[in-house]
Amino acid sequence: MNAGGPLPSHVQKAVWGRALVYQLLDLHQLPVEAAGYGLLWEGLRQRLLASTARQLEFCPPGPLGDYLRTLARELRASVLPFPDGAERVCSPLLDDIDQVLADASRIRADADQIRHDLLLAAFADTLQTAVDVYQASGLKVPADLVQRVDVTFDHQFAPVQSALPIQLIATTRIGDTPDGPSARVEVVIGAGQLDEVTTFSLPYVLLHECVCHVLQGPWEPGRVQADADSRFAEGWMDYVAYTIALEQAQALPGGIAAPSLLEVPRPGALREHAGRVHRARYERNPYDRAWAARAMGVRAARNLADLLLRLPELGGDPAAATAAFRRLSLQLNVSEFGNAERDRFVAAVHKGTLQGVDHELVARLREYLRGDDLVHLVEGTLWLFT
Repeated sequence: MNAGGPLPSHVQKAVWGRALVYQLLDLHQLPVEAAGYGLLWEGLRQRLLASTARQLEFCPPGPLGDYLRTLARELRASVLPFPDGAERVCSPLLDDIDQVLADASRIRADADQIRHDLLLAAFADTLQTAVDVYQASGLKVPADLVQRVDVTFDHQFAPVQSALPIQLIATTRIGDTPDGPSARVEVVIGAGQLDEVTTFSLPYVLLHECVCHVLQGPWEPGRVQADADSRFAEGWMDYVAYTIALEQAQALPGGIAAPSLLEVPRPGALREHAGRVHRARYERNPYDRAWAARAMGVRAARNLADLLLRLPELGGDPAAATAAFRRLSLQLNVSEFGNAERDRFVAAVHKGTLQGVDHELVARLREYLRGDDLVHLVEGTLWLFT
């Protein structure tokens, strides 16, 4: 993987500061609110926004680490002196903010640029997660493909205009060369409007780009980029990426760890906000004509996953059904079938599962489970329902 340069220093200060403090505000919000000190919690959040906005607007000089330590002091000073009884519930929040920002301030850029930038590290780890998922399904990702993945993070001051409720746009551009397949991922952050939804849905958003697009096949030069209204790439495969994101969050231990944009103190926040963004992709939207195509893809994927779970061959084993559905999906994403054929397969599955269980489709699935013949499954399903 190749990385572009980090965000400009004043933007990096704002993004790191907001993202890391949001994690602790989320962790402590309910105890603080339940104790009756919600105004103090809101005051901390507003001071965070004001401090980071100054960094963006006036670009004061100074190292990132110095700013993060100063931010911790500003936040503590904004709520002192404590009202009677507030110290018991508010001090743990401030202490955790101090710890996380102090740990982040000690990160030093060196030869390993990726490991010392929170955004670049998040993408590198997400790309490796995607590779691991494909390989766990028996699909060995070529090392040279991973090496040809480029990522850049940029920013804008105006709000991001998007059908999704996040201040971030991630785009993958396939740019294969005669030497082999390659991809460039471009992430633009609305730094001035960076909010909790954007921060906590970032792992899922990056997984979507890596699982659905970066590792799209066939793994040879000449890949064709899927359209934005692709039922398969933007609907079916997004559902796959979403389920992987939920699994990754479920596996996190929680608690205060090293500063990270992927591992947060309350993993439930990742699941909650990923779900919100995932739903927004396929909810009715009069300003986004592609929502129905994505909705068909998600519905077809869910229907097929549920059908596999009910098959007697899998014995009602959720893990086995998930593995079978995921392998089928990832196989199709890297197969020789073109984007149009993949979209037609989604439409066929949607039709075949729209009203109950179609016995011919069940027969095709059973043959696939016995012989792992994706071509036979796809061509047979297309013949049945198109």
